[in-house]
Amino acid sequence: MISRVAESCFWLLRYVERMDSTARLLRVHSELLLDLALPPSRTWRPLLIVLGEHPRFVELFGDEAGEDGEAVQEYLTWKQTNPVSIVSSLRMARDGARTIRETISLEMWQALNSSWIWLREPSARATYDNERPTFYEEVTRRCHLLHGACHNTMLHEEPFDFMRLGLNLERADRTARILDLWHHQLGPPGSGPESAVEAAEWIGILRACSAYEPFFKRRTVRLSGPAVAGFLLLDPSFPGSVRHALNRAWNFLGRIRPEDAPEIGLESSERLRALMNEVEAMEVEQILRKGIHTVLTRIIEGTAEVTLAVTEDFFSAVPPPAREETSTAPSGSDA
Repeated sequence: MISRVAESCFWLLRYVERMDSTARLLRVHSELLLDLALPPSRTWRPLLIVLGEHPRFVELFGDEAGEDGEAVQEYLTWKQTNPVSIVSSLRMARDGARTIRETISLEMWQALNSSWIWLREPSARATYDNERPTFYEEVTRRCHLLHGACHNTMLHEEPFDFMRLGLNLERADRTARILDLWHHQLGPPGSGPESAVEAAEWIGILRACSAYEPFFKRRTVRLSGPAVAGFLLLDPSFPGSVRHALNRAWNFLGRIRPEDAPEIGLESSERLRALMNEVEAMEVEQILRKGIHTVLTRIIEGTAEVTLAVTEDFFSAVPPPAREETSTAPSGSDA
């Protein structure tokens, strides 16, 4: 498998996951603001901050526009030059898929291409203008279709493994970013009971991570900031938790690394293992003492470091030096 194809596979589902995450966050946040009377500083600006787009947005539209819900949603949905917008994510996923058309399945290409055609139609824009929650729900539905087509129609071999590696690194990053709304909207957790507004915002964060039902299926869990943070960071079974996503990324990295050339992917493996160890050693009380924002920033930086290592290990034009010693790469299932 040549590095160009591997890199396109790695980013394809990352872009799909990014598109889905942005759509969920915008839908849930806009609905939440209909029910809560929040000060301007806690409405739309935090979304730009946690998605890393606040400096670019301010440069383009000015600081006051950060409190304009229409301007923020337009930027995060339709702005072509915004790398995390819905339209940019879908465009980059489709452009990448076109270069590896012979690698992905017909069903996957059809799902991706039909989504791009739909998004460019006037009817999609009309739905956005008149029925915005329906528009965001349709984006999420199409992302689910893409994930299903990939899992059910692709051979579970190297291209699939690179796709799932990228997907899970993106998922860990996006969950950490959404959870960081705690820091930017609610501030440090207090010692008293949750207020009604805080409870509503925690429910919103769960919904933005598709975690509302899974969270409450833990029958012993009571809704609170620490409980939500613990679930989204540390739950080993929820697919959107940081811990689960990093574990799945480790599985697929192990499947990619060749047993007869253990030097390939060594840096990626070491960085990912170190980040996993940090997360697995965490406890909610420790996270609160250390500071939720500090912990989440470390996770976001850690996933970026792993991504850079994967790029250098597998997509660089310069092959790594050969080693004489051998070892066994980590292995796991393909789910």
